[in-house]
Amino acid sequence: MSTRALIALQLPDNTVVATYLHFDGYPDHVMPILEGGYLDPDEALELIEGGELRSISPRPAEPEYFEDSLPTGKLQSAEGLPRLARHLNAEHIYYYGDDRWTQQKV
Repeated sequence: MSTRALIALQLPDNTVVATYLHFDGYPDHVMPILEGGYLDPDEALELIEGGELRSISPRPAEPEYFEDSLPTGKLQSAEGLPRLARHLNAEHIYYYGDDRWTQQKV
């Protein structure tokens, strides 16, 4: 069984981009990877814009994207993240804003 998650980033205009993570979305796995390899907003954006993630591993390993990935979602604000997470059956939200990653259980 997989632990699904949503990875999201606040853009300079306060809109939010987000993508789905299918496997190993639990905090003990994801937070060290995001905090250790995706602290630069441009790197976080590149990760998210790659599309839906099958899995993510510590760098220098490349994230594994689904071949038939859906486009990255864009929201007007972070307030829409819990609704999107519930729609995707995600258990956790990882959000990059104010120069740091945070985690929220859905």
